[in-house]
Amino acid sequence: MRLLVISLMMLVSTSMAVADPYIGFGIGSASYKADLTSLGGGQLDDDGTGTKLYGGYAFNKYFAAEASIYNFAEASVAAVEISPGGPVVNGSVSMKGVGAYLVGMYPVSKNVNLMAKLGVLDWDADLQVNNTKGENSGTDAAYALAASYAFTKALLVTAEWESFDSENPELSMLSLGFKFIFR
Repeated sequence: MRLLVISLMMLVSTSMAVADPYIGFGIGSASYKADLTSLGGGQLDDDGTGTKLYGGYAFNKYFAAEASIYNFAEASVAAVEISPGGPVVNGSVSMKGVGAYLVGMYPVSKNVNLMAKLGVLDWDADLQVNNTKGENSGTDAAYALAASYAFTKALLVTAEWESFDSENPELSMLSLGFKFIFR
């Protein structure tokens, strides 16, 4: 958590000298892998819908800093047998988080840009098996690969794959969204 706060403070302090602030949103598939055995379940490997809002500052055409807010919707499995002939359980997992990133960008052409992100995600997860609930949280490394296409100088569509080194649940997200650059 301390690393996230320091990263966000650095983002805000450097924003005064930045020429191109931007905001955006994305929606996509969040892939969960969760171990629910401590709650009386098994392994959950399922997808949910993930959304994110983000904002950042481009220092130049190669580097930016970015902050994101995530809501990874619930993924659930109903009526799963723990073992053949054993009890039937329902399991679910949901997660929210806040991230801070350094972004490297490479302009392939006037309209196409490739990006790589490295940062941290502070997250909270809710785990459930039948009526037994549990929680997990952490601050872990996060990284992403993305590509964008500019319709105009200010409006871009962005496709992004993100992975988060969270322990339980493990999570990655593939999203599509829009970014608006204030110029």
